[in-house]
Amino acid sequence: MINHRLTHRSLLADIAAGEDVYRGKPTPTLQTLLLIGFVARQPHTSQTWKLSLTEAGHRYLAGLWH
Repeated sequence: MINHRLTHRSLLADIAAGEDVYRGKPTPTLQTLLLIGFVARQPHTSQTWKLSLTEAGHRYLAGLWH
């Protein structure tokens, strides 16, 4: 069984650190976080996206540590 809490925390922590540039189709987990508004994406180059946390994403990430 997938532990979504750890998966989300890991992914969101990487994005918050500014280490995530994404290429191609989003994974189901990333797609979910994009759809519910925790992650935003901006074009980085013609083939990649720069991911960043929204305000709601920062609050969600903070809650995952407890």
